[in-house]
Amino acid sequence: MSKVDSRQIQDMILSRQSYSFAKSMNFTNYKLFWMAILSLSFFSSCTDTPNEQEAEEPFVSSVSIVTTTTQITDLVKQLTGGHCKVHPMMGPGVDPHLYKPTARDVMSLSTADLIVFHGLQLEGKLGTAFETAGLSRDKIFSISSVIEPSALLFAEEDEGKFPDPHIWFDPTIWTTCLHGLAARLSSLLPEQKVLISEKVDQLTREFQAVHEWGAESIQRIPPSKRILITSHDAFQYFGRSFGVEVIALQGISTATEAGLADRSNLVDYLKESKVPCIFVESSVNPKALQQIGREAKVALGKALFSDALGAEDAFVFAADGKKHSLASWSGMMIYNIQSIVEGLVPSEQ
Repeated sequence: MSKVDSRQIQDMILSRQSYSFAKSMNFTNYKLFWMAILSLSFFSSCTDTPNEQEAEEPFVSSVSIVTTTTQITDLVKQLTGGHCKVHPMMGPGVDPHLYKPTARDVMSLSTADLIVFHGLQLEGKLGTAFETAGLSRDKIFSISSVIEPSALLFAEEDEGKFPDPHIWFDPTIWTTCLHGLAARLSSLLPEQKVLISEKVDQLTREFQAVHEWGAESIQRIPPSKRILITSHDAFQYFGRSFGVEVIALQGISTATEAGLADRSNLVDYLKESKVPCIFVESSVNPKALQQIGREAKVALGKALFSDALGAEDAFVFAADGKKHSLASWSGMMIYNIQSIVEGLVPSEQ
């Protein structure tokens, strides 16, 4: 991973767009945008089933917000406090790299006052459609757009070098995203500006406390054992924030399967390094890493949350006894860190 300047970022994003989507489809107006969204949803709409997040919170305002990923849904719901109607596109366990919008999504998108998406190609073709459709800036907001280029990490993929989109694993970056989203929501809901400001302050303190607790917890792992091996390359920001080396079977996107050589190399590495535990992910097919674990005779830890948060009715307890939903950023981070420490700290400690 390395840093790249803002001009290179624009060039790389445009390059990836042209490679994966914009190359074959030139969005010149709003009508073509919806044709693209409909085409993405065609196959999934035939068997459209209610989203796991479809049970929405009570709302007062008629304002409608569509959110793509579970991480974004968490922030929007917490900041607005039920004062608008939130339509989540993705639920727990859903991989945003591979997601196809449903007919229900298309209907929500067509009537939304604001569409909040992640960007940095996390949502694949869907994000590209948002960015290239020429929609009004008042209609869409990319949560990653507020990040300074120097804060981003980059990964080598088959098509070139691209920004790593898994920014929520860096507490400092995610706090920046929180503040940027709050500013956008305050302009959409001016009557709720005070409430949103108070919630931002509360969440900022909470994120900082989780960061400090997490850093202290990771110190329990012997330095030589601070190696996190996962299904796909989603934890580099986590590694940078908490001083952990990260190794993954797949790249930053799950769209491409790991090759036989990648699997063989990881098995050899595990046998040599004697890493005590490897981790599958809740939103990624676990079979490949499970097979590698069997071949290398390495234990599997608890499944980590990577590209999607957990269910709203599942909880984890922090060190201070406070209960956090796994559908929240704090709950996800606490659960992941507890699971990583449990898997990597020697049993005799």
